[in-house]
Amino acid sequence: MSELALLYSQQAGDRPVTLAVPRGGVSRVYLPDQKSRAKLVTAVLKAQCGPGEELELLGEPVRGLRPAARERLRRRVAGLTPVVGLMSNLNAWENISLPAAYHGSPPLERVVQIAQEVLEAFGAEPRAFLARLPDELGTLERKIAAFVRLLIAAPEVALIDSLDAGLDRQERARVSGFEAEFRSRHPEATLLFVETREAEEDG
Repeated sequence: MSELALLYSQQAGDRPVTLAVPRGGVSRVYLPDQKSRAKLVTAVLKAQCGPGEELELLGEPVRGLRPAARERLRRRVAGLTPVVGLMSNLNAWENISLPAAYHGSPPLERVVQIAQEVLEAFGAEPRAFLARLPDELGTLERKIAAFVRLLIAAPEVALIDSLDAGLDRQERARVSGFEAEFRSRHPEATLLFVETREAEEDG
């Protein structure tokens, strides 16, 4: 088995990128700009690379994968991006529980338990939080809802893109707890934080 969670290269443009992320633990990578960051995030979450890119994900080269194999690989990866991706017509509970209900795992009783524990850990009242629609949630709350969904998916690779985007100083302090919460529940998985070098220099 490969010791790398992902091996990635991006040669397009004048800022080539090469990354080798080990399995397990926590890694932080800084891309030169927003465009190169977006290309990496898209390639990893879709298990599919475009022109000028090469990606090996969990030991599998993604180029040329058959659709069924690509889908199996994608299910081993989960992400949290600034877009968040909550369905606007479903409340927070429905957004969090829908993937588990669709795939039949984990049991909904376990989904309820995880959601309650994590929401309480981040200072939210579970019943009220879960009843709200995404438009009724703030940026921080939408990230927390998406993070709960990610935890329930139990991915082998979890990618968190631009964690602090759209948050103030106090909110950034709260989401810094995502790392410890993820590691406590999935100690063997790989947690990858992706930022741009520009954001690091600004912040």
